[in-house]
Amino acid sequence: MKIYTSKGIIFKSLKYSETSIICDIYTREKGLRSFIISGVRTSKAGSKAAIYQHLNLVELISYDQDADKLARIKEIRLDHHYQYINTQVVISSIAIFMLEVSRNAVREKEANTELFDFLENWLMYLDSGPSANPCIHLLFMLQLSNELGFGPMNNFSQINCFFDMMEGSFSDNIIPEYSLNEEESKAFKLLLEINRDQIMNISIPKSLRNVMTEHLITYFRLHISGFRTLNSLEVLRSVL
Repeated sequence: MKIYTSKGIIFKSLKYSETSIICDIYTREKGLRSFIISGVRTSKAGSKAAIYQHLNLVELISYDQDADKLARIKEIRLDHHYQYINTQVVISSIAIFMLEVSRNAVREKEANTELFDFLENWLMYLDSGPSANPCIHLLFMLQLSNELGFGPMNNFSQINCFFDMMEGSFSDNIIPEYSLNEEESKAFKLLLEINRDQIMNISIPKSLRNVMTEHLITYFRLHISGFRTLNSLEVLRSVL
């Protein structure tokens, strides 16, 4: 059987038996793949299971199995040792939220190197310092929507001043359930016009930020079938 080497992001690990786990890893070379890892939940295994913790950036050598079947890993190692994601509560909570959004949104079982590099780059960026702007998760979601092909159009104007989540663009009228009000739309426009290097220059009040988070989750649900409830949302709110 052929083998391949790839970078990967640990999306999820689940107990499978007394000694095994099933692990979903988003790989750079093959897209989203599921692996069965035996013998990692024993006293003799030591800390082997720790490498399969969600969020970890790894490099693996795997047997090349069909995308819809469980594969086995020949070798695996950490590709990056987190400094702040594993130690700072706020940074960790943001990272877990970002991962859960990604896990719900990314389902490709074929290679998408640009998307992988985007996610890896964001995790490395988040791990680059002990603090983060409380709007950073909003910018991540907007940029991820661009990567996934349903990014909002920035056509804001004095006339088109209400963001329509269904159409993904600004409109001149409010559509119940699917439109942001004028204040929310202005904040949305602001986020569309900045990049990560500029985010420290903006400030959005907590109440508005919470509403914007809800709107972006709704936006993802409207454009991704089966996008699930985010369990990490309440923790994120509590730390920001």
